[in-house]
Amino acid sequence: MKGSHWFIISIIAFLILMFAVKYRLPKKFVWTPTFSHYDTQPFGCAVFDSLLSVSLPNGYSLSGKTFYQLEQEDTVSCRGILLVGNSLVLENIHVDALLKMAERGNKIMLVSTQFSRTLKDTLGFGSYSSYFNPMVLKKYATSLFSKDSLCWVGDSAVYPRQTFYFYPQLVASDFSSDSLPVKVLAEKTIVDQYSEDDSVVVDTVSRVPVAMSYQWGKGEIILVSTPLLFTNYGVLDGKNATYIFRLLSQMGELPIVRTEGYVKEAAQSQMSPFRYFLLHKPLRWALYLTMFGVILFMLFTVRRKQRAIPVIRKPENKSLEFTELIGTLYFQKKDHAHLVRKKYIYFAEVLRREIQVDVEEVADDEHSFDRIARKTGMGVDEISGLIREIRPVIYGGRTITTEQMKYLIDKMNEIIDHI
Repeated sequence: MKGSHWFIISIIAFLILMFAVKYRLPKKFVWTPTFSHYDTQPFGCAVFDSLLSVSLPNGYSLSGKTFYQLEQEDTVSCRGILLVGNSLVLENIHVDALLKMAERGNKIMLVSTQFSRTLKDTLGFGSYSSYFNPMVLKKYATSLFSKDSLCWVGDSAVYPRQTFYFYPQLVASDFSSDSLPVKVLAEKTIVDQYSEDDSVVVDTVSRVPVAMSYQWGKGEIILVSTPLLFTNYGVLDGKNATYIFRLLSQMGELPIVRTEGYVKEAAQSQMSPFRYFLLHKPLRWALYLTMFGVILFMLFTVRRKQRAIPVIRKPENKSLEFTELIGTLYFQKKDHAHLVRKKYIYFAEVLRREIQVDVEEVADDEHSFDRIARKTGMGVDEISGLIREIRPVIYGGRTITTEQMKYLIDKMNEIIDHI
């Protein structure tokens, strides 16, 4: 197997190993409350919304609209509207819309630790809120301290009184009410210790509401001070989901709409394009097939491709074509003497190079003719006659005919061939 194949196999094996290790690692939880429909962390609402959508018989849906938009949207039908958040300090325009919807017969459930001053003054209640610290919750959960108890006290004819137990950090907020028509749904037991003197410690037990209901017009406004229970963690916390469903049952037979119109933008921004693709089965499979195709493309193109071998043609011999072109040119000009002159230059150069004879040196004619005759085997008179016949053409400018040109060139070629 080639080295490149081993390299590819090693990379694939390493990726599979890293994927398996990453998959088996314990999940890292983020304990920051977001109440977002797309957050699967403990204090998100992805699992919460999914469970309610299949559990509530009259329907459960999600909306991103505010109370003002919901009030303008539908003025005829009645719904149960659920709003969950850490701080619901609403503006007056939204409080007015909320009260109008409740007056028409809608049931509004506000789940938060803080509420706007306008709503408090209108309904006549007060609230106590405590800062939530995830680190404190983790330390408390790992200790052996007891949990706080919430007692269901509303609708005793429908649901019996029952006590539910939660970590104190999840139910730290509560209400105080001065309004007579308020209906308490759930209470929290608070035990205070104080000493009358240095030796006696007295425990005082008090109960404060954590969920209560106000009749408003034809509808109802339900206030809950424990928003962390309306999350993924709260709905999956053992048998305590019963407490949440008892609260939601106060909506009666109305379809419930949970609005995220007041959720922070940081939580809503968790819906990335890939998350949208993964939420829908056809788009999810399209994404998977695309990724699989990209991986196949990478595997098949990782090998170095052989470049196309260029076709190298044999160089054409243009010498004969060039000679014919030059010859045709001279023939058309009828300049036979000039053509003999060119041939004589080449002839003299060959004699000078091959037998060291310079026929252009007139003073050495006898010696040059004799040496040429010996080298070629031709007669001295024949050679001397040829050269003395050429010189007037070369130096004297004498004109010659075509036959004379052919004769002189043929004779020079004959001498060159005999060297």
